[in-house]
Parts: sequence; C-alpha cells; structure tokens
Amino acid sequence: MRHFNLFLLVAAFVAFSGCKKDSKRRIEKFHRQEVGSSAHDILSDKKYQSITVEIVYMTGYKPTDAAMNNLQAMINQYCNKPDGITFTYHEIAAQGKTSYSISDVRAIEDDTRQEFTYKKDLAVYFLFLDGPSSENQGSSMVVGQAYYNTSMVIYEKSLQDNSGGFGEPELYKLETVVINHEFGHILGLVNNGSTMYHAHQDSAHGAHCDNQDCLMYWEAETGSIFSNLIGNAPIPGLDANCIKDLQENGGK
Repeated sequence: MRHFNLFLLVAAFVAFSGCKKDSKRRIEKFHRQEVGSSAHDILSDKKYQSITVEIVYMTGYKPTDAAMNNLQAMINQYCNKPDGITFTYHEIAAQGKTSYSISDVRAIEDDTRQEFTYKKDLAVYFLFLDGPSSENQGSSMVVGQAYYNTSMVIYEKSLQDNSGGFGEPELYKLETVVINHEFGHILGLVNNGSTMYHAHQDSAHGAHCDNQDCLMYWEAETGSIFSNLIGNAPIPGLDANCIKDLQENGGK
C-alpha cells in the first residue's frame, strides 16, 4: 500500500511538472507570432484589461524618462486597458558587438524576457541595444524594428550617436519617434493586423503610411528621421487614417 501511494505521488508530480512545462510553452508561444497578429488584443479590452511594458536595456543605454512618458501617453491614448499600464525595467550587460542581427535580438530576448502575457494582463517587450543594426548599409540606417507580435528592438546607440550635438535633434525626440513608431507596428499599422478603413498604405515601403507627416511614415524607423527633428520641429503623431484603423480594431 505504501509503495502504491508513493507511485501515485510520483505520478502526480510528473503530471504537474508536465502541465507547468506545457503552460510555459503556450505562454511563450503567444509571444512568437507575426508582427500585428495581436493588434486587436493590445488595442481592445475584450480579452486583456491591462498592459505590462518590459524595458530591457544594456548598461549605458537606458531610454530617457521623457521617451517612456511619451510611450505611456500613446498607450493610454489608443489602447483600452481599464486596469492600467505597468512599466518594468531590467538592465543587462552590454555585449559590445559591432552590430546586431534580428537573430541576435531574438536570442537576447529568449535569455532576458521576464514578462509574459498572463490571465488578463498582456505583456510587450522592448530591447535597447549598445550597437547598430547589421542591416545598416552606408548612410542607410535602421534604428528600430518590430520583429514579433509583442517584441520590439531599438538600436539605442545609433540614436545616442546622432543626437544632442550641433545640428542634431534632442535624444528624447528621436527615441519617442522610433519607440512609438515600432509600437504602432504591433498595433497593426499599416494594414498589417489593423485593417485599413481608408486606403493609405505606402506599399513601396511595406506596412507604412503614405502621409509623410504621420508617425507611421517609413522614414521614422530609419536614419532619415534625424534631420526631421532638428530645433523646434514637432514630434509626429498618428494621422487621422491611422487613428481610424486603430479605433475600428478595438482601440480608443
């Protein structure tokens, strides 16, 4: 009888461990989908009532408080999350690489991500790096990318290297444009998870808006944005077409 009880205990433990592993796999799988596939979940309160924004940054490359405040304002403005927004910050060691590929970025996320969507809270992940994108070519520069349905990378060193000096924009302005632009992509803009209400996609540049004054114009995630934010130049926001797309997909 004692051996039988021990067998039941071991079997229960194995089953419980298996359930935990399966549950962990399901949670992680949620965050390995295509960009824009979770747009409705992020925008609406139908399934998730709150958002946790995880900020992982390499030493020396933490984003400015002003940029984070502007990201929170964007989420509040367009996402229906009655239970609020939480920001968490995690510093990791700088790797000192000459450049980072998207494969590198995904591997770093696998090692460092701590916040996952659970119950009624949806988690998104930003990674801030100490080096440039491997996709840079000459004067053509990639400064941010959305690469999963809840994951974005910001090449913070590229932003720091091109801000704050004579004839250069303020760092927080650059960060705000790039960060909010990438967040716009996981909200399904443009025509990539949030269906267009009126035609405004710049098909030549993928999931971007054809309005050069809109936050979702293609230049916002490239080095071309540097010269557009000098002096008193305003930080661009979403245009009416992009806002309408978000509202039709469950947003405010």
